[in-house]
Amino acid sequence: MESDLELRAATADEHEWCSDLMARSDPWLTYRLSIEWCRNVLKWPGSSLFVAMGEEPLGFLLFHSKGFLGNPYIAAICVDPQHRGRGIGSRMLSFAEERFAGGRFVYLCVSSFNTTASALYERYGYSKMAELPDFIADGYCEVLMRKRLGTGT
Repeated sequence: MESDLELRAATADEHEWCSDLMARSDPWLTYRLSIEWCRNVLKWPGSSLFVAMGEEPLGFLLFHSKGFLGNPYIAAICVDPQHRGRGIGSRMLSFAEERFAGGRFVYLCVSSFNTTASALYERYGYSKMAELPDFIADGYCEVLMRKRLGTGT
């Protein structure tokens, strides 16, 4: 695990780095989504974009504190391929959940073919709620997952 990892709000220049990483990473690469699409998603109104920094940017986290029926929604976690398997995704997931302390649930979607991410989310206590076929692209399925954080609203 990255011990010197810092998570902080993304700067304007880092927004572009995140857009590029998103466009060249799965699941977005499989969906053939353009970099313009990625730029727009990362500027989703009401969302927060954080960058995982070591000596260089390592990944990013995008969440919306009221994104799914008024509940927190983790829209994207993406780690640069050369830095995967070092606990960065886990740290970003924990970071997001800490921001939602006091809430009842947190939600996210994961592509059904993204088995590595699905396994991470299940280890962190997320459970499958529904399958959303053709949600982002025809022929692919997204899985809506949820984790109970507490008894709050």
